[in-house]
Amino acid sequence: MSTVTLHQPTLEELSFRQSLLSDPDTMAYNRAWGGTIDFPQERWADWYGRWLEDTSGTRFYRYLYDPKLDAFVGETAYHLDEELGGYICDVIVSARYRGRGYGTQGLALLCQAAKANGVPRLLDNIAVDNPSVSLFLKAGFREIDRNETYILVAKGLT
Repeated sequence: MSTVTLHQPTLEELSFRQSLLSDPDTMAYNRAWGGTIDFPQERWADWYGRWLEDTSGTRFYRYLYDPKLDAFVGETAYHLDEELGGYICDVIVSARYRGRGYGTQGLALLCQAAKANGVPRLLDNIAVDNPSVSLFLKAGFREIDRNETYILVAKGLT
């Protein structure tokens, strides 16, 4: 298993995010919410400002980078969701790199970063048909709610 690091992308490196979100195999987990996501270059600057330059602490975004491959293999993020009353996290690993432990490593790195940034708890609402729920449970998240659409998991970081 390779060791990944968190990498803050440059504006130009958002091309990786664009390819990640437009890949049907990578985004298959997102079927319940529409599948692939359009992320055209004309939206990059505004998105970058909100996710990477804003200093309010309500958002965090990084690529998962494998130095052995010299490649980005996924992304990880969290943001404050006022409706749910907490920070929603996500880890997306490119379909071509799945099954190599990147999701486990990325989630651990995200939890470390969130804790260092003073985030008390991370949540994720995972579609009921998404097998990644087991990844979160193995990482110490616990199920706190479930309905016909999603499973809500949470992990305290303090």
